[in-house]
Amino acid sequence: MKRLALTLLTCAALLRGATTAQDSRSMPDSTLAPFYHGVASGDPLTDRVILWTRLTLEEATPSATLSWRIATDTLFQNVVRSGFVTTNADRDYTVKVDASGLQPNTWYYYQFEYNGARSIIGRTRTLPEGNLDRLRLAVVSCADYQNGYYYAYRDLALRNSVDAVLHLGDYIYEYPAASTLLDRNHQPAHEIITLQDYRLRHSLYKLDKDLRLLHQQLPMIAVWDDHETANNSWTDGAQNHQPDTEGAWEDRKRAGKQAYIEWMPIRENATADDEIYRKFAFGNLLSLYMLDTRLEGRSQQVPANSPEINNPNRTIISPKQFDWLTSHLRQDSARWIALGQQVMMAPLQAFGQVLNTDQWDGYPVQRQSLYDSLLQYQKNNLIVLTGDIHTAWANDLPLANYSPTTGDNAIGVEFVATSITSSKVSVPGGPALVQSLNPHVKFVDLTRYGYFILDLMRERAQAEFVFVNDVKSANYTVEVGPAWATVHGSRRLSASVLSTPPPYPPLAPIGSGSVGVRRLSNVLVSLVAAPNPFVNQVVLQFALLWPEQVTIEISDSKGRIWQRRALERLPAGLHHAHFDAAGWPAGQYIATLRTSSGQSSTRLLRIGAP
Repeated sequence: MKRLALTLLTCAALLRGATTAQDSRSMPDSTLAPFYHGVASGDPLTDRVILWTRLTLEEATPSATLSWRIATDTLFQNVVRSGFVTTNADRDYTVKVDASGLQPNTWYYYQFEYNGARSIIGRTRTLPEGNLDRLRLAVVSCADYQNGYYYAYRDLALRNSVDAVLHLGDYIYEYPAASTLLDRNHQPAHEIITLQDYRLRHSLYKLDKDLRLLHQQLPMIAVWDDHETANNSWTDGAQNHQPDTEGAWEDRKRAGKQAYIEWMPIRENATADDEIYRKFAFGNLLSLYMLDTRLEGRSQQVPANSPEINNPNRTIISPKQFDWLTSHLRQDSARWIALGQQVMMAPLQAFGQVLNTDQWDGYPVQRQSLYDSLLQYQKNNLIVLTGDIHTAWANDLPLANYSPTTGDNAIGVEFVATSITSSKVSVPGGPALVQSLNPHVKFVDLTRYGYFILDLMRERAQAEFVFVNDVKSANYTVEVGPAWATVHGSRRLSASVLSTPPPYPPLAPIGSGSVGVRRLSNVLVSLVAAPNPFVNQVVLQFALLWPEQVTIEISDSKGRIWQRRALERLPAGLHHAHFDAAGWPAGQYIATLRTSSGQSSTRLLRIGAP
């Protein structure tokens, strides 16, 4: 019987032939079939959100129809919307639903079904409206699959302390296979150029279990940077594109953009040429403008000593996008204004010489025009959110006569997310030299991986940096801090203290165990451990049919009990319990959940030294 050469199956075959590692983290999980890539959600509004999945079938079919449902609980006892959606080869069997008719500021759980097979359960949230006192957003960028494991994605998902994720680009990389990690080589192995190439690369990345977990638990608002097409791209070309051997740039750019739109939970703009700049309103607390500084209107980069650098006709965003942004800013009454975009806006110089003209430094006239508009419209609370540079920064955005001592004459502040895994470049002199030459830089970390959490309140906004120490080994640790804040109306940064997040609803059931749950007496058990194997922390999740008193014990293979926790009487629904395993020996453990109605167990594996 004729087989359908779908993206996943091709990618899986390539992986089987290319890796000898025992644990390839992007090998398809057969328990998830036919939804191997999990689920995702994105572009939330007050009354709707995009739901995404991908259907992978072994037998050829011209099209396929799936059902979907969205509810306020993980047991789907209160389904608020449901329906059917059809996909086909023209969109690589990816699926998108713009689930509408939802309530604002509400967490939901959703699921897809095809021929009796159900996807994992996803969790998402709609945007708030009206008065809002607090908001927490995670900001991520630069996740080169070949350079390490997505521990930062996993930590972010399991931390369960934000409302949404902003991805500022370099979600995938176009480079050929060249990893030093046996289970992290790119597929296809060559540099990607065609539509099928870009689809395969997106498939590989989304098979990663940690990225799949992140998408499962949180809605994402995303924009592309350069590596979704080619390194240092601009409107009409890229540093990493050679027309003589790789074809027309317009064809390659169109292929990269199409695969991105298909494979990301982004709302499609049917009336424009894949314009992805857009606005999100988080009540009256935050207006978030997601910009495209890469493909939509960027002039070609020039050397720092070129007289063209000050040409007023050179742009990093097109006049059309600039007019869209400034016209919205003119009328915007939100407490805080945030620009989610790709490259550093603050100047970065050494002895008066611009270091990187791929950043806003290469487009100083348009940067000043943006600053002039903000001053004209009296926008005092500007926060620029940036990725691309693989390092973490907290910057004042200086105007003329800026005072590094007082912060006077800054237009706003900028927070830059370090990379999830992408490689670092050694900087002579390190942070001390960078800050001495650029006194508007209040914090910089040049070596660690991770993300930051933007914590917004009425009177202050701050970035709390979260760092992962290692992305190449089986063991890693996480460090939270420092925090840098700007006070309402100040336009400048100061050191702050870490905040305490508010409570968040339970995560969606983690792992393949979320596809189905089994009854044990009167307990509906989906006892799942994550991560498993684990290092220093593990989360157990379980569900109850009705209120129960719950006890959890974790014992080793010799029967020694390492932790026993009696929980208060819990209501029906999904619950999770966090356990700190620091000091435990490496080895196997058994977690046992007991109620008056029955019990269930699952095996755990702790790796690494205590």
